[in-house]
Amino acid sequence: MLSLFGPRLPIDRDEFEWQLATFKWLRLEFGSAARLLVLPSPAFFPASSSQGHERIADLFEHVRAAAGMEDWPCELQAGRRDRPAQVGPALFLRHEDAPAPCGTFQITGEDGIPKVVITYNPELTTDTTAMIATLAHELAHYLMSTAATDPPGGWDLHELHTDLAATWMGFGIFLANSARNFSQFQSDGLQGWSSRTQGYLSEQALVTGLAIVERLYGRDPLAAAPFLKTYLESDLRRTTKALARSHPDIPAAVDAVDLAEYGAS
Repeated sequence: MLSLFGPRLPIDRDEFEWQLATFKWLRLEFGSAARLLVLPSPAFFPASSSQGHERIADLFEHVRAAAGMEDWPCELQAGRRDRPAQVGPALFLRHEDAPAPCGTFQITGEDGIPKVVITYNPELTTDTTAMIATLAHELAHYLMSTAATDPPGGWDLHELHTDLAATWMGFGIFLANSARNFSQFQSDGLQGWSSRTQGYLSEQALVTGLAIVERLYGRDPLAAAPFLKTYLESDLRRTTKALARSHPDIPAAVDAVDLAEYGAS
């Protein structure tokens, strides 16, 4: 039961219990062995002298290795780029179509031979954190495509499941840090602030998922704190305290979930 006093979880009861159900489903589908917490460090992502697509391809191989999917056949391609909004010192365009996705996952093929293609938005090339989060999310799509049963709540929620799957795979720090970005810009005599959102779950949901996963693997969630944005670090600390009060045994809480209540089959 969620605590009425002291630190409280940053998401509501229904979303929290759905997260527990999703993590149970992931463990049943893909195994319960502990996965590493992937850190933004040279141990996971060595420096590369490559540029452009070759650099992203190098990064992708490190993401695949950290995910334990280096032997899963797939092709990486540069996808659609964001259309420019500013075309001059005082002229901006309003695009009626949807912005380019951060990445895509697709299974194609001919003559019955499947081919997996993952794409990335080239606009993310200079944002390593966002690129890693994108590649991890698309690999989570790949992993989930092999599931034998439906996830909690059904496939209509698959993008939300995929964010949690990438967190469960060890990439929670990257997803949380890239979920929302604000930056200052100055160009052609203009200056101001720009913002970008990425992924499907909120920052608070991702931090909660990160804390659950670390507790599920028997680790201290606060080991991730130094690698998060300052305000997300504070959220993680509060979430960790709230979990300790309301759900001191996360593995037992996950095991206790009845997936039939979520339509999982």
